[in-house]
Amino acid sequence: MMAEDMAEKKLRGSGGFAIARVTDDEQKMANLGGPELFLAGIGRLDEDRFTKYFCNKCEKEYEGAPALKYESPNEDLGEGVTLVEKGEYKCKTCSATIAQYRKFEAPGQQAPAKAQPKAAEKLAPAQSTVPTAEGFVAIDQLVGMSAYDSEAMLVGKVEKIGLHRVGGNAQISLKIASESGTKDVDWNGISKIGDIILLSSAGKAVAAKCASCGYQNEAGALFCEECGSKL
Repeated sequence: MMAEDMAEKKLRGSGGFAIARVTDDEQKMANLGGPELFLAGIGRLDEDRFTKYFCNKCEKEYEGAPALKYESPNEDLGEGVTLVEKGEYKCKTCSATIAQYRKFEAPGQQAPAKAQPKAAEKLAPAQSTVPTAEGFVAIDQLVGMSAYDSEAMLVGKVEKIGLHRVGGNAQISLKIASESGTKDVDWNGISKIGDIILLSSAGKAVAAKCASCGYQNEAGALFCEECGSKL
């Protein structure tokens, strides 16, 4: 009877994809931005829900489910966010990763949106706000939040929020700091905002600032539009 409420869907991962039966709610979870569905958004599925999977490394399709290894670290990531489970789907033939997922938990995650305006009242009335799944949050509250990519992997923490010029227009950009350095992500690259920031699969990093003159170039530029230096 439960099977009647499920539909067979293609769920993408970083190293391939799987075909599995999922519910409507799971489809919503798998939609991390854009038309594609991702295993990372759902997490752990029972083996009998899979019909087949494709491994990019083997360049081959296999019947049944990929292997799944998972653990529950209950790791405190800061900002009140706890990593409660992490797992990895692997090819049963070559052990290459098909997809990874992370499950997070935060205090008051299911709290109603009413509680948010009280905190917002303490901020300057002119603060810019951005939509979340349940209401609004002041844009400067994003600073310090953890950002994760569409595969639910940690990208880094938001260090600054500002504007950059693209084709004469100003766009909001987030500077995300990680151990490997910093990168800018434009506003359109954000899928969801809650206790963490989730970047969409279609999101693109904005080209780095010119090291010579500091000019912020358009995404994909190879040379600085201001001074001509190579980026």
